[in-house]
Amino acid sequence: MRWLLGVTLVVAVACGKRADDKPAPPPPPAAVQRVISLTPSATEVVAALGSTAVLVGVDEFSEYPPEVKALPKVGSFTTPNLEEIVRLKPTLVIVDDIHANAAGALHDAGITTVECKMHTLPDVKAALRTIGARIGKTAEAEVVVTRIEAAVEAATAKRPARRPRVMLIIDREAGGLGNLIAAGTGTYIDELLAVVGGENVLANAGVKYPKISMEEVLRAQPEVILDMSYAGRGEKGLDPWRAAEVPAVKNGRVMLLADAFLIAPSPRVDAALAVLAKAISPP
Repeated sequence: MRWLLGVTLVVAVACGKRADDKPAPPPPPAAVQRVISLTPSATEVVAALGSTAVLVGVDEFSEYPPEVKALPKVGSFTTPNLEEIVRLKPTLVIVDDIHANAAGALHDAGITTVECKMHTLPDVKAALRTIGARIGKTAEAEVVVTRIEAAVEAATAKRPARRPRVMLIIDREAGGLGNLIAAGTGTYIDELLAVVGGENVLANAGVKYPKISMEEVLRAQPEVILDMSYAGRGEKGLDPWRAAEVPAVKNGRVMLLADAFLIAPSPRVDAALAVLAKAISPP
C-alpha cells in the first residue's frame, strides 16, 4: 500500500493550528479513546494530564512514567513502525515536526494525527493545551501549565547574584572525553539553565549541539560542568574529567546528571529546575 512507502504530504494538524493558521477544532473527547505517542516528550504530556490509561502504544524511548514501559512499542523517534501503529487501531497519534512522512502515511490509512513539536518550554505548554483539548483534559492542562509557570517564576527569583559559567555535555565517548557534544543556545537545557541563573560558556557556538574538542573545553574554562551523557553514568563516570585543567575540575564542580527531563522537553519543569539550581549552586 502507498502509505507503507511513506508520503510527503503533510496532513498532521500543527499543535493547535491548521494550515490557514486557525485553531484546529478538537474532536469530541469521547471519540479519543486510543492514543499513540511517537516521542517521550508527548508521552509525558499525556501522563501529566492524568491520562496514561488512554495510551495504547509509545515510541521505544518512552520510559516515564514507568507504566508505559509495558506498552507496545511502535518504533523509534526517527523511524516509526507504521504497520504496528495501524495494527493498534489508534484514534489519535501524537507526532513531532520531524514526522511529516509518517503523518501523511497515517492519514492515508485513515488515522488522525496531531503534530506537537517539542523543542522549547513554550512548546511544552502548547502541547499540554492542544493534547488536553483533544482528550477532554482542558482544565487539567491549565493546572499543569500554571504549575510550570510558577516553577519558572520561583526559580528566577532565586537566581544567584553571580552567574556561574557552565558547560553542558550531552554526549561523549565511553571511558574518555572524545566525541564531546555539548548544548548551545536554543536548546531546552540551555533555556532551563538561563532560568536558574547559569551562563552557558558555549552561548556563541552558532549551532544548537556543537561537537567540541578538549582544546575548546580548556579554552572555555567552565566553572561548572554538567555531564548528562550516557557515558557519564556509573561509578567511574567522573574519572575522565580528572585531568582536565579547568576550574570546574579543580573545585570539584563536575556533576553527573542522568535525569531524562533535563534534555528532552518535559512537563516536569519544576523537578528539572530544582536539579539544575542545585547543580550550579556554590558547594
